[in-house]
Amino acid sequence: MSTTTATRSQSADAITVILFGAAAVVVTAISTVLRVLGTFRDQGIAWSIPIDEQPISATTDSGAGSVEGIAQSAMVFATGVDAVSTAAIIGSLVLWALAPLVVIAGIMLVAWNFLRGRFFVRGNARAFDAIGWTLTLAPMIIVLLENVGLNGVTAALGFDAGEPVHPIEFWSIVPFFAAGVAVGLIAAAFRQGIRLQRENAALENDTRGLV
Repeated sequence: MSTTTATRSQSADAITVILFGAAAVVVTAISTVLRVLGTFRDQGIAWSIPIDEQPISATTDSGAGSVEGIAQSAMVFATGVDAVSTAAIIGSLVLWALAPLVVIAGIMLVAWNFLRGRFFVRGNARAFDAIGWTLTLAPMIIVLLENVGLNGVTAALGFDAGEPVHPIEFWSIVPFFAAGVAVGLIAAAFRQGIRLQRENAALENDTRGLV
């Protein structure tokens, strides 16, 4: 495995990425705690469900202002949600936390390797693989789990059991899927770079042996 010396600019960029990554981990942890506390409340599981469009009048800024509009969803509190739906809700919350942590950790690992002058190494390729698969799969799984949770909440409220995920709901995660594929291509490029690096090193050794 060969290494090169990172330039001052590359080192500065890598250190910046690592610092921002550490800050992002803290923000992710805080947002996860707030999401969990906002979902599991004393009144029951808080979940947003779609409702028939209807005009509403509501206050803003603790009563400082008021607005009128059309409501399309409402936050409800459900008790007695079945175990499968509750597990799906917990699973979605866990993925909401793990997915960004995997991406952040992968980026920080690549930045750390760059800082050490290790560019075309297996660690970087594996990090990009992890990032790519996370961006591709995690959003789809979250959508499915949240749909199961929604069905459980509506059933606990006495409504219909719910419907399968509509294909249009996946359009919101298309950018993540595209980003995951792009990162996967970067991983493939790094693997090709590793192979070329090894071939060049072997060729240099053969040349030295002939001299």
